[in-house]
Amino acid sequence: MTMPPPHILAPAPVERASRCAWDEASRAMLNPEEQTALAALGHWLDEPELPYAILHGPRPSRRSVVAAHLVRAQRGGTTYAAQLVPIGPDLRLERDILALLTSRLHADYAGGPPRRLRTQIAEEHLRVGPTEAEPSLLLAITDVEEAEPLVSWRALFSAVGPRIKVLATIEGDDAAARAWILRLGFDPARTRIHLLPARPWPAPGDPAELLATAGAASAKLLGMLSVAYGRLHEDEITTALGTSIERALAGIEPLVAVVEGTYAFRSNAARREVEERLDRSARETSIRHLLSLLPDGYSCAYTRAHLEEAAAPLQAFAALVTEEHLARWMARPEAYLGFVADVERVRRRAVEALPMCHEATALAVRAALVEASVRWYARREDHDAPVGVEPIDREERIADERDQARALTALGAAMAAGPARAEVLAWAADAARRIPDVEFRGDVLLSLAEVVGGEAGYTFAREALAAFRTAENAENRAHLLLVATRGLPPEEGAAVAREALASLRDGAGDPGDVSLFSRHFPRAVAEALWPDAEALPGPARARALAALAEVLGDPDRVRTAFAAVEQHADPYDPLAHRTLARLVPLLAVPEARRAAALAPQFGEHAAELFEGLIPRLRALGDPAEDLLEALPEASRVRALARSLPFAAEPARLRARIDEAIRKAEPRERSGFLFDVGPWFAATGDSDALLAAVGPLSEGGFQSALGFLAYHDPAHAPEFTRRALPLALHLGADEPDRLLDLVPLARYFPPDGAAAALGLLLDALAGEYRHAALAGDRVSLVRLVPLLAALAGDDGLAGAAREVVQVATWFP
Repeated sequence: MTMPPPHILAPAPVERASRCAWDEASRAMLNPEEQTALAALGHWLDEPELPYAILHGPRPSRRSVVAAHLVRAQRGGTTYAAQLVPIGPDLRLERDILALLTSRLHADYAGGPPRRLRTQIAEEHLRVGPTEAEPSLLLAITDVEEAEPLVSWRALFSAVGPRIKVLATIEGDDAAARAWILRLGFDPARTRIHLLPARPWPAPGDPAELLATAGAASAKLLGMLSVAYGRLHEDEITTALGTSIERALAGIEPLVAVVEGTYAFRSNAARREVEERLDRSARETSIRHLLSLLPDGYSCAYTRAHLEEAAAPLQAFAALVTEEHLARWMARPEAYLGFVADVERVRRRAVEALPMCHEATALAVRAALVEASVRWYARREDHDAPVGVEPIDREERIADERDQARALTALGAAMAAGPARAEVLAWAADAARRIPDVEFRGDVLLSLAEVVGGEAGYTFAREALAAFRTAENAENRAHLLLVATRGLPPEEGAAVAREALASLRDGAGDPGDVSLFSRHFPRAVAEALWPDAEALPGPARARALAALAEVLGDPDRVRTAFAAVEQHADPYDPLAHRTLARLVPLLAVPEARRAAALAPQFGEHAAELFEGLIPRLRALGDPAEDLLEALPEASRVRALARSLPFAAEPARLRARIDEAIRKAEPRERSGFLFDVGPWFAATGDSDALLAAVGPLSEGGFQSALGFLAYHDPAHAPEFTRRALPLALHLGADEPDRLLDLVPLARYFPPDGAAAALGLLLDALAGEYRHAALAGDRVSLVRLVPLLAALAGDDGLAGAAREVVQVATWFP
């Protein structure tokens, strides 16, 4: 009696293929050699130190039948939750295998694209393993070579947890079985290998004999089925062959299984036997027949697999990352799961082509942005729906005009002047003007003003100012006017700044808030505001004068500002120590000493002030030893390091820092590296610092190299090249490591740059699109230096074009 498989939440083709394979295999009777193999696998289940097994044999051996019987035998007990994954028709592509695995392993599946499913299966189920309250897991995967090279096996099985057993069946001898151990990600030392002898083809089921005697229509059908990646519907067959199904099946019925009006080989072995007998011309003809079928049928589901198998040029894959292809997928049972699987594979193929083909940049970016867009629109509301069969809500807009404009501005800013750059910045301006929020709109227009410069830049800044003027809140409006001054002509900026300060002074807010925006003031604005700031009352005067003196740098004004700060040094004011810190790098010795006397009243912020005052005093000839001795060790080391640029005897100062680092506990030394690294690196002593810190972990060493590369121009190329392989090794799980190196991408070798972009686009595609364009994590804005280094202006322009096109597709 055939034991029915459990109901699974998978797309209809996957569920049908799984049920058909189970019925075919589990009801077959085993011969003595197969019973021996089944018994051997039963003993393997009792060997906890061997989580992996491979059952192999020549083509006619019934490996999948034995695997199904092993699963069936465990279904009646409580030791193992046994699952069969029968690779074959409708289960040869990764998306389908992942859908089946997910539906069988995830009781609480929450939806997601193939990459997310693969990660969840590998990390949440296979690496962790069942809980103590659950039975052990047996996963039997048959005929894995049928899915080669379309599945990332190693990403799934490179590490399995306790109480998990994975059996794979393959065709071939002992050498083939051992080769597959590594391809599957199995540990050779923990893998049992078992041989299954050959079994004669059942009469009249010999594929060679049936093919030799088949009529023309039947031979064409066998050819089509042998190269097909999924089951064919009756209407597809009759359309392709121009004949009835009865005539097409005449004489070859023993080879073909019919399930719910779909047709495929009864066994994978028979399929391969026929496929190997096709000459190149017959094979290509069969594939053309398949791909000429209706676009929302077979060709939608499997065009990508055929393109990959044929090593088609990259441009042929671009049609799979289109709105039309998504619409076709959404009419199929696999829904967006199939579409995202295509998009993911196209993106990775484009990245592989990057070192030789810079045009691939645009397609890689398009695929990543499209996947991020689909993630936003896909909503899993029905948890009883099959995997991937999720509604897409195209009604709700992705409100990303701001992020789109920011991404386009960043891409254009990195390009050389010319028509292409002007076009990208025009796209950015168009997106910016559509931003509904006036503050965000003005902010992006100001960024454009800075990028464009000149009279055109002033035009953008005036647009920003006009937007800011419409802000409803008076205080916020005054702040925004102060922001706008950085892009305006000096005389206009000065007038706007005085207007904003007057508004704050007259009750719209705190006039001392000028200090929050002063770092961006042109000198003319700071000059114009000085008289108004001097007239402000109390702490607001101190804050405003200190901020303006920092811009102007004039000694008399610094003294005036310091006197105001000294007068209003309120230890309970959370901004007072920051106001003083602004002036520290500008103070003369008398004022610096007075500032040192003030510092202790700021409590926990005192050390921070001393760390700035000591280098300033030493630069002015005062060794400040009394202040150094009053500091804790870590603060003292930082203060000495910051003094290196002014040291009369830098070697002696470095020796003092060296000694302090060596006396520190080993676990504290890496912290010192980041504390003092910028000043050591600026003087070319990065190697000495690395030696003083001592051994670091792989991740710590990579972080140290990347950090020092930013501050040591002489060693930056070398440090970056040393850090990149480490970051790539860790990058799949920790993309931030790679992201931190991206500003140094001009030093990446071409193959390293392509590998880095591949990993980072993979992370970007996993975001929602607004974050993928201009978010704080992996986003297009942050990848601009890498795109520029890898593909130049053409790559940047291509990426910008995709930003615009994807935004029209997914508004």
